[in-house]
Amino acid sequence: MKRIFKIFATILVLIAVPVLAGLGIMALWNGIVTTICGFSAITFLQGVGLFLLGQLLSCGFIIPLFLGFGSLHAIRHHRGDWHDHWHKMSDEERREFIQRRREMFGFRNRPGNGEEVSKK
Repeated sequence: MKRIFKIFATILVLIAVPVLAGLGIMALWNGIVTTICGFSAITFLQGVGLFLLGQLLSCGFIIPLFLGFGSLHAIRHHRGDWHDHWHKMSDEERREFIQRRREMFGFRNRPGNGEEVSKK
């Protein structure tokens, strides 16, 4: 039940934030920019579009701020599962896991991987 509430609240915020921001941008644009610069007035959808464009250009800084710094990620990835899994691993399992990740991402023959570096 708690998870369903979080999902519902997140969806509500994802809709409410752009709507409120679009109204605010539209009001400010039509009240200030049209008077000072002589530009034409914008519609509500154009205000939402400007907000979303700003989100894209700023790497989505504002929406995660309203969502409580990663609550979407926590809902999707069950906060704490990976932490528990890691702490239940033995030291040997951790070393094997780290070695597989290094090989996967191309860090095989670099210093600091537990291998000696030959001196020339």
